[in-house]
Amino acid sequence: MKIIRNHICNPLFRLTRPAFRPVKRLRLFHCLWLMALLAPTALAQSQVVVINAASFASDNVLAPDSVAAAFGAFKTQNDQAYVAPGIPLPTTLGGVKVTIGGTDAQLLFTSNTQINLIIPGNLPDGTATVTVTNADNSTRTGTITIVRASPGIFTVTATGQGVPVAQTTDGTSPLQNVFNNDGSPRDVSAGTAVAPNYLALYGTGFRNAPAANPNDASRVAEAVTATIQGIPADVLYAGPQGTFTGIDQINLRIPPQLAGLGLVRVRLSVNGRVANVTTIRIGGTTPGVTTQTITPTAAGVTVNGVLTPASQVLSGSDGRTYFFDAYRFTATAGSSIAVAVNSNQFDAVVTLYKVSTGDNLTFIASDDQTGALGNGGDALGNGNALLLSNLPGAGDYVIFVSSADSEANAVGSYTMSVRTGVVQAISYGNPPTSPAITTSDVQTSGGDYLDVYSFSGTQGDQVVITMSSTAFDSFLILNQSNGELLDFDDNSGGGLNARITRTLPETGTYYIIATPFQPNVTGAYTLTLTKTNAPAAAEAFAEAASPLRPSGRAPHDAYLTRSRNLEFRYAVRRVTGREE
Repeated sequence: MKIIRNHICNPLFRLTRPAFRPVKRLRLFHCLWLMALLAPTALAQSQVVVINAASFASDNVLAPDSVAAAFGAFKTQNDQAYVAPGIPLPTTLGGVKVTIGGTDAQLLFTSNTQINLIIPGNLPDGTATVTVTNADNSTRTGTITIVRASPGIFTVTATGQGVPVAQTTDGTSPLQNVFNNDGSPRDVSAGTAVAPNYLALYGTGFRNAPAANPNDASRVAEAVTATIQGIPADVLYAGPQGTFTGIDQINLRIPPQLAGLGLVRVRLSVNGRVANVTTIRIGGTTPGVTTQTITPTAAGVTVNGVLTPASQVLSGSDGRTYFFDAYRFTATAGSSIAVAVNSNQFDAVVTLYKVSTGDNLTFIASDDQTGALGNGGDALGNGNALLLSNLPGAGDYVIFVSSADSEANAVGSYTMSVRTGVVQAISYGNPPTSPAITTSDVQTSGGDYLDVYSFSGTQGDQVVITMSSTAFDSFLILNQSNGELLDFDDNSGGGLNARITRTLPETGTYYIIATPFQPNVTGAYTLTLTKTNAPAAAEAFAEAASPLRPSGRAPHDAYLTRSRNLEFRYAVRRVTGREE
């Protein structure tokens, strides 16, 4: 078939008010209306397929007053292609006529394989028959489903994918395309909270969405939700573009937290129906981290916080974004810390950084699920975090509170408690003296009291850790210095005693968590840490590289589903300010 390949025309757009009104002038007649459309294959001679001309959605669901494209085997006068001469649009073009639900459709373009048209505005919701009457009086038919809103956004590639036909403005400067002359994405500004930048998207199929106030200045904006890279974007206007039949417009405020994130996805939903996802590129520099100051003590300090769409944003290696809060504190040499983050609204993650030269952040450790200890087989229902770590030297540190990998852009309230002096250093053959679980120990939100020990190990060391008690069922956990789980055990020591035997994968600090099997239990126990003769090198490194193999039964299921090391989320961030 003949495919119309009009270039995306660098349209000249103008807003009557910055980002609050529809565009009043668009050079779109040979652009948006005549986008290149790819015909479905193997159509029957009598079949007509009609799709949204912007989104290319294949569900045959369309909205009144929207631009659509019909495909089939048609017949025009002299087998030529015809373009509507102007407005008002004709209902017969090149000898071809289209009716939908018994109403004549306005025509933009006709050819022997494709017809671009406007879905009549008076059609009720439900199934409608499409009838194409050809120049030789033969007919072709099909059916579509009419709904109030079936949104689509026009794209530069005219395929419903990639960069949208869109522009940005800060409200004072001229509008700028979000694409370059060759169709590639152009860097756009995210603006700031004081001086926002606005994004105007052009599409079809959403002007008739049911809305509380469809005739106010913002038209159906309250029926539209929008996100950019998962971050909610305020919708200021949604409705007719104002000049060309069937063309709609949406104006958004770009979230300023997105600065420097590069390629980001723009996602729109109109009354629950999702438009095609498009991509723009946000330029600029990633904002520095703003921190709140806290003063942890041995008795602990508690902070009540909330992650919201206005919180700071970080980007994961998977391209998704996460809200976070940051807290800064100063520590003395030889300090250790416990950071508990509890929330019943999102799966919490806590990450610890040291502030290095130039206010850059050096990753120390992270934790996702240790706070779940204590509720046994139901641990997966508890997404609380508990980070336990030695602090490598005096200086400033920053704590990040965010959500787990499975909960991008999660919001909600949380409680963070921070206490110091929680880790005791031990070494091979020098166990702690008269250890006991008491009510003054760190307690997880799941109810377990626990003691924490650190030791220095060398790559290839084969260590044996045992914990035994006559007061409770012992449970052992072995973590690496970055907070990643290495091993855990319940009853491998015989009876209710725990034992971990493990070859250390690297040289560094390791942490032992000693805890009862059940919540709110205290009592004395013994703990030993020994190094045996290392196995052959090949055997040692094979064990170190193997997947996690718990030494005994695993009542604390959360340890099987921990998040990845979260260092990647913050690798390029630095501290730039404080909220005292």
